[in-house]
Amino acid sequence: MTNCKPCSTPVDTNPKLASDGPPVKDASSFHSLAGALQYLTFTRPDIAYAVQQVCLFMHDPRKPHLAALKQILRYIHDTLVLGLLLRPSSSAKLTVYSDIDWAGCSETRKSTSGFAVFLGDNLVSWSSKR
Repeated sequence: MTNCKPCSTPVDTNPKLASDGPPVKDASSFHSLAGALQYLTFTRPDIAYAVQQVCLFMHDPRKPHLAALKQILRYIHDTLVLGLLLRPSSSAKLTVYSDIDWAGCSETRKSTSGFAVFLGDNLVSWSSKR
């Protein structure tokens, strides 16, 4: 899917996947791709929910599930620069930084917050909310 049309979200905005539709022709390819995407969630936590939803149907994959896998691939293709870079580190120290600004937005008076979690020198999780 190197020349696929990119998409801006890893999941379809329609309701959750169902167990209907025709079965996929090659279930082993479906299993292989879903398994590879599970490993990718270590460095791409943004796809974790979408991959988990597809993996619910590993026992009986259907064409809509394959289409969902392909959408995740199109999203990854469009967002290759995103992800966590993991490098060898001599430290296993867990460090967490957080920040919050109560009613920090001058227009809406909403709070803004964020955090970053490091394991050694590696960023393993982060969030920013407005």
